[in-house]
Amino acid sequence: MIILQGVTYATRARDKGKKVLAAAEVAIPCDHRIAVLGCAANEPKIFIEVLGGLRVPQAGRVTRNARVSFPAGYVGGFKPEISVRLNAAYVARLYGADVEAVINFVEQIMNLGESFDKPIGRLAPAQRRRFSEVLAFSIPFDVYLFEDELVRDNGRFYNEYARSLFEARIKSAGMIVASNDRDFVREFCDMALVLHRRKARRERIPQR
Repeated sequence: MIILQGVTYATRARDKGKKVLAAAEVAIPCDHRIAVLGCAANEPKIFIEVLGGLRVPQAGRVTRNARVSFPAGYVGGFKPEISVRLNAAYVARLYGADVEAVINFVEQIMNLGESFDKPIGRLAPAQRRRFSEVLAFSIPFDVYLFEDELVRDNGRFYNEYARSLFEARIKSAGMIVASNDRDFVREFCDMALVLHRRKARRERIPQR
């Protein structure tokens, strides 16, 4: 369970500051496929980043009583001066995962050749994002955080092995996904978390 207690979060003025949450209270189960929906296009993504600890609330508390992934695709935590391999090892150790298994999986899926042992900062932005996506799903978490485009764009997983790992993870873990695509939500999710008037409320997904 992820519990928000009196959480207030506002974006910075230079990001066209706006209050996204105001004293929000909600308990989020980690064994469901949950879509985060918002009136503004960026609100679900911001909420996911609050859940993942990338954004710190100005007030209140986020309690994570589960192993919560970093948002798949997030690249801000990598060390640009060290290799892709060592970044994978660093994150695996950080989350208590099998380092060798994580490195082997990421190396196989990314297929970077010699670039795998060169500084990650040399990779193109799209490659760094893809590395983050593959790395997130190479580690067993109780719940995965990501944006719906990762699932909707079949080309992002490179090969059937990577796709099958993602599907296996989601069968045995929960997911919380930022989305404003109602068709995607009805197909993949069994619960919605609606952001409205700076609060968050749980709703059932209407069936077709």
